[in-house]
Amino acid sequence: MSEYDLLGAMKIDPHAKFTTRECPGCAVEVPANENRCPICGYEFPARGPLHRNLIWIVALLLALLLLPLLLSLR
Repeated sequence: MSEYDLLGAMKIDPHAKFTTRECPGCAVEVPANENRCPICGYEFPARGPLHRNLIWIVALLLALLLLPLLLSLR
């Protein structure tokens, strides 16, 4: 059984024990796998593919910007 779904997103076991995070709206401890606080309804921001791959995107952009400079030094 694969740990990734058809779209490449990582599958999460709903029965696993998760750490908690504090809700900034009401300071209640909410399981890390929950996206909404059960008390005040605060929605935690989701990390999209852009956020997860930000380091690779920045590295690629820097390489593309520096490549002409490096080629001109020859």
